[in-house]
Amino acid sequence: MAKLFSFNKAPPALIALFIQVCAFVLAALLCWLAIQLGLYLEVFLPGSFVELAVLLTAQGVFAYFLSIRLRMAYWWRYIHLLFPFAILMALVLQIPTGYFLLGFIVTGALFWSVFITQVPFYPSKPEVWDAVSELLPGKQLRILEIGSGLGNFAIRIAQLRPESQVEGIEIAPLPWLISTVQAKLFTSRVRFRLGNYEKVNFSDYDLIFAYLSPAAMPELWDKALLEMNSESLLISHEFPVPGIDESQKMGFSSDQRECFVYVIGQYRPT
Repeated sequence: MAKLFSFNKAPPALIALFIQVCAFVLAALLCWLAIQLGLYLEVFLPGSFVELAVLLTAQGVFAYFLSIRLRMAYWWRYIHLLFPFAILMALVLQIPTGYFLLGFIVTGALFWSVFITQVPFYPSKPEVWDAVSELLPGKQLRILEIGSGLGNFAIRIAQLRPESQVEGIEIAPLPWLISTVQAKLFTSRVRFRLGNYEKVNFSDYDLIFAYLSPAAMPELWDKALLEMNSESLLISHEFPVPGIDESQKMGFSSDQRECFVYVIGQYRPT
């Protein structure tokens, strides 16, 4: 089934939506069949909490096993299992629908990039920013942070390396807006752009700093090899490039997560 619909290329959010729709249909059919066989004595009314609880329980169970069948990441199984119960609790507690709309707008503006790039919002720490600055050679550099989030890394690097040109690019609108406001408040020279780093030419930069996710690393590596100059650096915080030995690894006393440094020229054939 996964090959038929090319689910391996679809965003996980779309796969999850497909699973929940299928699970709901299967759960409704199961409840209808139970009524026809006399196994469910009460009349099936979706507006009744008793009947709705039965329907949503079946939906969660079906979604759980469908997520396994379609080989979604293991944490998705529990999201699928619990999602119908979250709907039921919201109905029981009679939470005003306006809160859901507000929550959707805020989370959509903050985490929209997750749907497109499978890269959640991961903020790095000040110790990382300082260590990256100390690693860089003492000359003017062109530095780009991809997935710049709230902009703290780029703003700090610009403070530590005032001779360099520092930029950040972020695809989620709310973090980009916050980073732009921060740059104005701190009178920083950092330029933040709203957009997808996949459309940026990496050859324009001496350093690319990334804090993305394991899912994004293979394509990022291919792009870096294709576009970056031989002396340029790709630094990935926490997530290494699969199957590639890093040029250098940086550890931190306050954080078990490491930085993986790749000197691009070392990975090109001579």
